[in-house]
Amino acid sequence: RPGQPCLLCHADSGRAGHFTVAGSVFQTPDDARPLGGIAVRLIDASRREFVAYSNCAGNFFVYPQEYEPTLPLWVSLSGHGIAIDMESPMNKDGDCGTCHQGKKSPTSAGAVYLTDDPARSAMIPIGACGGARP
Repeated sequence: RPGQPCLLCHADSGRAGHFTVAGSVFQTPDDARPLGGIAVRLIDASRREFVAYSNCAGNFFVYPQEYEPTLPLWVSLSGHGIAIDMESPMNKDGDCGTCHQGKKSPTSAGAVYLTDDPARSAMIPIGACGGARP
């Protein structure tokens, strides 16, 4: 379910396996196609770092045994020669989908995306999916 709040189900009290950080990556803010094989670099308040990779559905997730971040959490994406940093840290929890639902609006930061530059977006192969560490 790309673009949905992941930790609604994937939390201690949820119906599915627990994740500490999870979200979905798309190519551009206006392109609903998921983007796989993207490195999602996480740095927490203790300066501990972890890198997750988006799968072919554009989703990435981190299990507690892999990385239990101390908030706030800073996030950056990279892949296909493109890198982008999130402008503000995550303070509430590790659920990207809570703030990044649908189009950008007063109630949403918009989709998590790799680039908003049409020229750079055109360089990403259609159907690009690594799904794991490239």
